[in-house]
Amino acid sequence: MTAHMNIAASTKILVLSDDAAAASFMLDTFGSLSRYDVRHLALKALGEKGKFDPTQFDLIVLDVDRGELLQRPELFAFRTSHRDIPLVVVSEDLPDDMLRLLFRLNGNDWLKKPLERRALIDMISTHAPGTGASDSRVHAVVSAVGGAGASMIASSLAHVLAQPTKNSKPRVDLFDTDFCAGTLGYYLNLVNDYDLKPVIANPSRVDLEFIDLVKKRHSGGFSLLSFKQPSVLLAPKGGELVLRMLDVAAFESDHTIIDIPYYDTPWKYDVLTSVNSICIVTEMTVPALSQAKDLFANLVRLRGSSDQIFIVINKYRAKLFGLGVRRQQTEKIFKDIPTHVIADDWETVSEAANRGVLPFQVNSRARFCTAVGKLGALVR
Repeated sequence: MTAHMNIAASTKILVLSDDAAAASFMLDTFGSLSRYDVRHLALKALGEKGKFDPTQFDLIVLDVDRGELLQRPELFAFRTSHRDIPLVVVSEDLPDDMLRLLFRLNGNDWLKKPLERRALIDMISTHAPGTGASDSRVHAVVSAVGGAGASMIASSLAHVLAQPTKNSKPRVDLFDTDFCAGTLGYYLNLVNDYDLKPVIANPSRVDLEFIDLVKKRHSGGFSLLSFKQPSVLLAPKGGELVLRMLDVAAFESDHTIIDIPYYDTPWKYDVLTSVNSICIVTEMTVPALSQAKDLFANLVRLRGSSDQIFIVINKYRAKLFGLGVRRQQTEKIFKDIPTHVIADDWETVSEAANRGVLPFQVNSRARFCTAVGKLGALVR
């Protein structure tokens, strides 16, 4: 089984502190998150020219402890020279005269010691450049009927969107919301045995650190969240937990692909009304096509628009003779609704499932892979 692997850190943080316990706590907190690359220096480094280059860091955490440092001129000289670098300050509870000096630093935020892990992560996530989700896109792949093959399409779509470009290496998460089966964990040989029961009753415990802990890294370039834990469906706060996990996962990703089962869940339509794009996966049978059309109409009503909703007809087999549904008949059913056909590729898909790999690892030129690649270009 493939082991969990961290994504390469992308945000460089400098911790300036003489408090060994606080510094150790911050190093441990930031070091547990793959998004951050952290370095610690003592406060005397502020007065040592050439000791470090502040411009190499994306954010500075300054620990002024009980405030004595605020009376040292080299601190304000340092801040004046590097006002363009985000600065957050941590300290003990300070008297009013020290707080006035603190305000003169013109920092971006302040946190009182003793530090609390969640508050520290939230503060850094807010102010560190490049950690926001303003450019994050979320894509839903939802089954119209059981067995339509949406999970295989979702995993292949995650691989497509994770491929490096000339200017960037996208961060991609794949979230399996079928907690009854945890299908993607089995498909990709990344079964997750983490017990979610302790967090179901308290979804607020889910943060960046938690998501980084429980997700699995796939060799295809994306991270996977997939759990076989039916109790999530039945728990009073199960929906809140899933939405919280999705929100946090999407926060630090460029693309998040959500595999949504055909059956209703407490969170299904909350998710589908808020994502950037939706692929409704169905099969070439009259009942399946009818279910897809009904789901499409319902989503248009909920979202107020048909924009970025696609019908994906999977496992299509062309026939010269017989009573099967033909391509021309689907055009009559869906009319102006955008549809995309993925030809049946049983050999590639079945071998991928049996080996626990992606279809592209079986045959990158397979018809299935080519079709999903085109789908990725549409939703990217």
